[in-house]
Amino acid sequence: MTSKLQRLSDLKARVNSIVLTAPDRFPIIGPFGSDQKKNLLIAFDELRHEGLPLVEKAIKDPVVLQQLRDLLRDALAAYQQGERKKGAHLLQDFQNILFPNRFKEYEKRKGESTL
Repeated sequence: MTSKLQRLSDLKARVNSIVLTAPDRFPIIGPFGSDQKKNLLIAFDELRHEGLPLVEKAIKDPVVLQQLRDLLRDALAAYQQGERKKGAHLLQDFQNILFPNRFKEYEKRKGESTL
């Protein structure tokens, strides 16, 4: 992978891409080779080494940061064990912590104001 993650929006797009292509459907052209196991490792290395520093700037809570690290570790392990669905769900959990659904938050606030 040649592009660097520079913003949280880049990280969100990369996670979406990994959810759709991991563990063995990465493109063979461009920065990806035909070794799908290596591509999976490269993708998660990028999330850890480029994505997590961006996250650490936005989230200061060490408990949440550890939870995010654990989700990445567990997602990679699931993919490596052939559990595509579990890996995708763990990555989506990672994403939901970073980018909570604004509509759910709105509905919660809307419901609280009518009490």
